[in-house]
Amino acid sequence: MLPVVVALNFITGSFLIVFGVRALGKTLESAGSRLLERVMRVFTKNRWTSFLTGIFTTGLVQSSTAVTILTIGFVDAGMVTLESAVAVVFGANIGTTVTAQLMSFNIAQYAWHILIAGCVFSLGLIPKLETAGRAVMSVGLLFSGLNILGQSITLIRDNPAVSAWLADNANSLPLCLLFGVVVTMLVQSSSATVGLVILLFGAGLMPFASAVALTLGDNIGTCVTAQIASIKSGLAGRRTAWAHTLYNVIGVAIAMVLLPQFCALVVWFTQTTGQGSDRLVANTHTLFNVLSAAVFLPLTRWYARFIEWVVPERPRLPERPPHSRRAA
Repeated sequence: MLPVVVALNFITGSFLIVFGVRALGKTLESAGSRLLERVMRVFTKNRWTSFLTGIFTTGLVQSSTAVTILTIGFVDAGMVTLESAVAVVFGANIGTTVTAQLMSFNIAQYAWHILIAGCVFSLGLIPKLETAGRAVMSVGLLFSGLNILGQSITLIRDNPAVSAWLADNANSLPLCLLFGVVVTMLVQSSSATVGLVILLFGAGLMPFASAVALTLGDNIGTCVTAQIASIKSGLAGRRTAWAHTLYNVIGVAIAMVLLPQFCALVVWFTQTTGQGSDRLVANTHTLFNVLSAAVFLPLTRWYARFIEWVVPERPRLPERPPHSRRAA
């Protein structure tokens, strides 16, 4: 019975988190859609403004996938260069960590209060607060999903056999990395994966190094949506999608090689800033993306050339001459 309850809670909780994040993104995007496109058009002239644009727009709509897909469309239309698009992707990865930071605060127990308040304001009784009400309602859905996931974590922790099995397997860093990749690919939301890691680590069901590996895995899994979106796009769009994917893969590979040092850095940063251990996973997500951008941003031009080499232009096939009709 326990596996069924845990599975149902996991599915329901993940669905609510994904739905909440997407609803929040769509609400904010619809409220600032003109601003979003205007910013993307005007402030993507060089790598530095493009980088800041990626952070700002993703922080605005809370969806790096939406910003990446929009960037693919702009690159395909010739409105943004590949170099600028790469810088936007760097910034988008930082902007999306705001959701993880939000989930790390221990306010899931107030999820229903937030949800009800959002529903009331979204009814339109006060027109000026209707959009804000929808945004609050989306946050309430996100925390409701996190609350339901937390119930599953409690059931796992209270079951000695299951918690012992999980503790044994959680020591395998490659397995944790792969689990992060697969789960994020399935639920199509890095926020759901990070929320799960926050709960597992907070319940003491996995060591910090394993939580870091799982969090790193979701950075790779989240690239799938952009790859799917680029299937029908042109050469520039495919290059942008691969720039996003390889950027995360290379960054994760470096972080895994330097995992002890990276873990120590996250712990040091969390303690130095006076935060508790409940913020470690969220800070892992943020610091990884900030450090990746710090390494890659000065190399944007060369990285763009590297992507052009990885995804070359397909040679055109020679046209066949029309077959001459044979004389009868």
